[in-house]
Amino acid sequence: MLKLYTLFHCNLAFSMIPREHFPKVVERCYTPLLDMAEKGFPVAIEMTAWTLKEVNRIDPSFIERLRSLWQAGKCEFIGSGYSQAIFPLIPTDVNRWNLELGNRYYQDLLGRRPRAALVNEQTFSRGLIDLYREAGYDAFIMDWNNAHQHNHYPKEYLYHPQRAAGLKADIDVLWSHSIAFQKFQRCVHGEITEDEYFEFLNSHCAAGEDRAFPLYTNDAEVFSYRPGQDVTREDEYKKLELLLERIEGDGRFELTTPSKILASSKEHRRAAIIKLESVETPVVCKKQDKYNPLRWAAAGRDSVHINTECHRVYESIRALIEQGALEKDTLERFKEVLCELWGSDFRTNTIDEKFAWFQNRLGWLKIETERLLGNHTERMPLLSWVYGGNFNSSTGHNAVIEEPLASKGKAASIASDGKILRIDTGTVTAEFMETKGHALKSLSFPQVCQVPLIGTLPHGHYEDISLGADFFSGHLIHSSREGKKTTDLSSSSASVTESFEKVSLEIKSPLEIGTLWKKYEISKTGPEVKITYRLKVNGLVASMLRAGIFTFMPSAFDRDTLWFETVNGGAGAERFYLKGHTLSHDEPVSQSVSASSCLGATDGWVRIGDSSKSIEILTDKSKLFTVPMLKYLELPAEDSFFLRVYHSLGEFDDTAWWVWRGYNEAAFTLRAARS
Repeated sequence: MLKLYTLFHCNLAFSMIPREHFPKVVERCYTPLLDMAEKGFPVAIEMTAWTLKEVNRIDPSFIERLRSLWQAGKCEFIGSGYSQAIFPLIPTDVNRWNLELGNRYYQDLLGRRPRAALVNEQTFSRGLIDLYREAGYDAFIMDWNNAHQHNHYPKEYLYHPQRAAGLKADIDVLWSHSIAFQKFQRCVHGEITEDEYFEFLNSHCAAGEDRAFPLYTNDAEVFSYRPGQDVTREDEYKKLELLLERIEGDGRFELTTPSKILASSKEHRRAAIIKLESVETPVVCKKQDKYNPLRWAAAGRDSVHINTECHRVYESIRALIEQGALEKDTLERFKEVLCELWGSDFRTNTIDEKFAWFQNRLGWLKIETERLLGNHTERMPLLSWVYGGNFNSSTGHNAVIEEPLASKGKAASIASDGKILRIDTGTVTAEFMETKGHALKSLSFPQVCQVPLIGTLPHGHYEDISLGADFFSGHLIHSSREGKKTTDLSSSSASVTESFEKVSLEIKSPLEIGTLWKKYEISKTGPEVKITYRLKVNGLVASMLRAGIFTFMPSAFDRDTLWFETVNGGAGAERFYLKGHTLSHDEPVSQSVSASSCLGATDGWVRIGDSSKSIEILTDKSKLFTVPMLKYLELPAEDSFFLRVYHSLGEFDDTAWWVWRGYNEAAFTLRAARS
């Protein structure tokens, strides 16, 4: 017997549904679900608390029906939080607020809290499990296809709930299935015949064995409605109901609910403890590769800037909490609006009406929080090193010692042969390539390791022809949708200044896309270097833009113990060991999708190291939002590896619709340490 369960995801925040259509969506897409439940069909319904509130505003009787049906056991309600937000890209505190607010509204409107959750946009990281458990969830629903892709569980795991491992906790996981829900949609839409669909379902049966399988676990709004299109006149829920009747009448199948599958699994104790994430994809996503976390991080409708603004508001709220400056009701209001503003649907194919509403809400929250802080939150100062100051517009270098600071400490060693500029502060030794935009030739931290940890690998370093290029560090790369590439790897003017605490190298590079000011600050007091990029453009359209690019020196690291770690919106750092794996987050999925994945790095750092040392790369996401991407290849024949970190400032895919004008600034600090 194949036990089939459904889950209908109801989301009025859907990017292409205008507010004027909300009542029609409730009538045509949500009410039929309750009708089916009353007729005895096992139905599970999921809504964010935000959508639940909107439905209650439109039709309070719907909420009463839902509440009564759930209480009577005629339908099942699945939770998710206050808003549909991409948790692996969002600070942990905000994710906790989201789940707490969701529970509060579920309790108020439905009389109880759900025990199972749908992972938002099926985008997952390991640390989230601990947050769901803290919020009182016993189980969640997550995509099988992408979790299985790199973990290669036994196929049998698909047909029974498993137990997913978090950092300190674990949780029951019931599967969603991308192919299954797409097949169901196509059958209801008439794109495949019912006979073809039943052949697909039968392929998941096993003689003499009970199995569970997700019949449908996706949007409710794609039936009897078409987001972004005219409202369909056809009653597709009637067709859907007839399909369920045929399934119910087939002796091979049984319709049931997620909770009954979970209860049955516990009785038979079939669950194994597994990982959903992998080294290749620490942030797991749904459906095909074009659906990856970068669509909400760096593509979409100017996702980089709206994520930046949300981080700024979050930092203001944190400061107000630390000061004890907020009344409880005001704090709860701020949390609610911020969780709403971090919703995924504002970051994809958002229609103008919703984006204008979003901007107004964001503007209100930003003004209110900064007003309460006393307007002491200056974020983007006009830097003297960009607008004059010590900048030397001539070729070569002009070393300026700031008195009396430099006389208080040991002076750095600064030397140039016209091609390589070498700066040694005692705690950092850096070599810069003067004809390549002052990219880093080598970067050493003598207190940590005597050999360079980061730098440039020249053409011919690897025998493998796929790596037959120069691999620089500290530069910027831009690529248009058409594939035209721009970098700052050319001769550039620069100046050097020295103070008691650091040596600063300032570079100005004219680019085809605008002007780049780049500044290295090399510490004299510790193993630390800061690189700041300030880019001015006149009209940069949706494209690929990456900075904070660092190539790791393979001779400096132990391949057997090589690891990376970061926080991806969860309860702590997630560490991954690279040996035996291949990562290519930076690689395009197709000509229309510029990259395949990224890390969330929601605390603003990623660390890479081995058994004896590490490098931490930090950035301030409230200054400009970026996400790190890793590329790692092993070359056993050469007893070597290739490892590089990129930071994405912009990507393109089918959601990308952004234009940059003016100045944008991002900074990355590298800190070396002994492990």
